[in-house]
Amino acid sequence: MSAITVDVWSDLVCPWCFVGKHRLERALADEEPGSVEVRWHAFQLDPDIPAEGYDADAYYRARFGDPARIAEIRDRVRAAAAQDGLDLRFELQKRAPNTLLAHRATKIAPDPAAAIETLFAAHFQHGEDIGDRDTILRLLPDVDPAALDRGDAADLVAADLDMAAQIGISGVPFFVAGMRVAVSGAQPPEVLRELLAEGRAREAAA
Repeated sequence: MSAITVDVWSDLVCPWCFVGKHRLERALADEEPGSVEVRWHAFQLDPDIPAEGYDADAYYRARFGDPARIAEIRDRVRAAAAQDGLDLRFELQKRAPNTLLAHRATKIAPDPAAAIETLFAAHFQHGEDIGDRDTILRLLPDVDPAALDRGDAADLVAADLDMAAQIGISGVPFFVAGMRVAVSGAQPPEVLRELLAEGRAREAAA
């Protein structure tokens, strides 16, 4: 039996995407080795952020309003993340980055999933500016600086964003099994297992 594909669209500044990645890993824990191929795709929640980013506090105030609402949103996602063993430290974040360069770096990296995990952790647990070139290269030493500087993988990121637009993805994380059945949001592992089962069933019936 060939491996079923799971295509995942996510943004590196989306906390629910960080949670969703870990929930997917839990869902896949009992799968036979090689039975699932996870393919990671770029998405940008706010592509209009300039390359140098914004001051984080000013950006989130402009986007979400008063500090009490920001705190409520963060407390909710922090509590959910804690159930998956993730300690989110929003208070450490100084910059709201544009993620385009970071997405390109994950495509250039030898192990994209590991690079994505590193950048998620850097942003949400250590307050690193993952929009900054030098920070990205320090965090991902396997990424060739020359490749990053000359624009490698820009076409791959653009293809991800184009496909997201064609599918109609407006929120992430977004999971597609076997390119036949999809679910949006940081779903529990049992829902993602059901997604895999439905994807396999539709593949078999095709």
